[in-house]
Amino acid sequence: QLEFCIETFDPNAKKHSDQKKELYARRHAVEEELLLLKEKQAKAMDEFEESEAALNAAGIPFVHPVDENNDEVLSRRVKMVEYKAHLSKQEEVKIAAEREEIKRMKTMKASTKVEGGAQGAIAGN
Repeated sequence: QLEFCIETFDPNAKKHSDQKKELYARRHAVEEELLLLKEKQAKAMDEFEESEAALNAAGIPFVHPVDENNDEVLSRRVKMVEYKAHLSKQEEVKIAAEREEIKRMKTMKASTKVEGGAQGAIAGN
């Protein structure tokens, strides 16, 4: 009876339930992949420690892989923000053009009413 009430209240309840299950499965898969990536990162950091120590001991300047990765992530983020700003500027331009078109149409309509009213007054004389 409760299921009938739910389906009556929300005819898409079954669809939503299936979507929810699919999203939980995706979330689980993403969490597993994230865990694997974190393990891979930790292993790479452990393996680099020996090289890092040797480079430091030899006095050879180097950029740590973590710093390199952080720079790449930051660079990618900057590009994404610039792209988003570019898209929003395009939208702002479209909106401004549409506002100008509306203003122009209102002005034309108002001038047509004034002209029509003047012609009607002349015709009425």
